[in-house]
Amino acid sequence: MLRNLGLALLLLFVGALVAPAAAPVQVSYVVSDSMEPTIATNDGYVLVDAGTVSAGDIITYHSEERGTSVTHRVVDITEAGFVTQGDANPSTDQASGYPPVQPADVSGTVLTVDGDPLLIPNLGVGIALLRSYWHLTVALLAGLVLYRVAGSARQRDRDSVIRSREVILTTAVVAVVVGVALVSFAGTAQTTVYQVTEAETPGGQTLTVGAERTESLVVRTAKTPLTHVVTDTDGMTITDTTTVDEPTASTGDGDGGAIARLQARVLEPERQNMTASIPPQETTGPHRTSLRVSPYPATLPYGVVTTLHGIHPLLAALSTILVIVAPLYVLYWLLVDTMAPLRGTRSRRLRRLGRER
Repeated sequence: MLRNLGLALLLLFVGALVAPAAAPVQVSYVVSDSMEPTIATNDGYVLVDAGTVSAGDIITYHSEERGTSVTHRVVDITEAGFVTQGDANPSTDQASGYPPVQPADVSGTVLTVDGDPLLIPNLGVGIALLRSYWHLTVALLAGLVLYRVAGSARQRDRDSVIRSREVILTTAVVAVVVGVALVSFAGTAQTTVYQVTEAETPGGQTLTVGAERTESLVVRTAKTPLTHVVTDTDGMTITDTTTVDEPTASTGDGDGGAIARLQARVLEPERQNMTASIPPQETTGPHRTSLRVSPYPATLPYGVVTTLHGIHPLLAALSTILVIVAPLYVLYWLLVDTMAPLRGTRSRRLRRLGRER
């Protein structure tokens, strides 16, 4: 009973973690320190339907200018929209140049208990660890499935028979689904919106009409062995990439020391320094640039992976995982009698016991 309840809670948690923005309940985590000390970097939180938003609520909303979702506190409500601010920021987002948040852009509010957000400490570290060592995750989940199947078999009638194919098929399906999910969520993306002006304007995110611009980008990824990395860009072109191994930061053994070491090992062990060229723009207005880095298991040639990725990233993820699972599954079917029972029936054991006597 407790095992079934634990499995159900685990499935609910995973479902909330990968739920789309329209889902009534989601689980996410913050990637910056803008909400500290209320929500620390990498702390997870539960997002529920926004309903009526009030000043003081912590909301998650999509920022068109940032090209990502932001989790900040509502400090004021005006006719133009919500005024938001990170607890660690000295000024509001709107004072920094961002427009008021519209209700349609709000994904939900952070669930609170007695006024404090319900947090999952270091959820981001755990997710990064799963993404980096996805093969170990698949193996552990496959072992969990085998354990659950064996447990169910023991609870059946003693005369029942469980065939080996029932176990191996379930294990293969779970391995493929989990592997594809981990690979699909392992990508790193960033978006920047530039303002194109007629004359050269001081500022980091401005472009001049007719002028080409060169930008330096830094992308931090987990250093995972045996992977192919595919880079997608929009609105710019990558002209050079240099990969630098970042040394693990040394931390003390005090509070948070182990977590800090795990963060340094899993979250930022490798840095890619990229040089990007933004082509000249002909008209004024916003110009969006985006960059996405997608790692895949190196189970297929790089050219094949890039071709599959060009069709759809999900196809590339599925193909690279199937190359691992499918041969093992076929080999099992060729070498093992899939109809063979994993254990004998009760009557067969009793007959064998009678003959031995």
